[in-house]
Amino acid sequence: MASNRDLLERAVAVYNAGELDAYVDLYAEDAVLTTPEGVFRGRREIRERFARELNALSDVTFTVVSYVEEGDRFADEFIFAGIHTGPFLMPDGAQLPATGRTIELKAMEVVVVRDGKMVVDNLYYDNASVLTRLGAVPTLGGSALPS
Repeated sequence: MASNRDLLERAVAVYNAGELDAYVDLYAEDAVLTTPEGVFRGRREIRERFARELNALSDVTFTVVSYVEEGDRFADEFIFAGIHTGPFLMPDGAQLPATGRTIELKAMEVVVVRDGKMVVDNLYYDNASVLTRLGAVPTLGGSALPS
């Protein structure tokens, strides 16, 4: 049986190649993905979530920075980057048209593995940072915070 590290390396390789179906096949049928924008249950919902991401972003790269493993769990810290070249679904359901802006953020996930598949994937990142980098949230531009 392959190790959890091998599973992560396969996931990174197929995700970076844009192979959505191969990526989703690494999840168990009953997997649960939790992200800042919601909970996605089962491969169908997980596929829809990542399809929206890959449709909105091109030149996507997922680079692992650190990794720890214990039993049936692993955690990895990574850098996610891409260029906003397609419509991006906002938290309120509206779509942000392509901006051409580059997104780069640090994130992490804690994953539970069963029979060589991801069954729980808790993904953590700053969603407000993503929206700010896309220009959907105004920045203070160096001005002082209001008191």
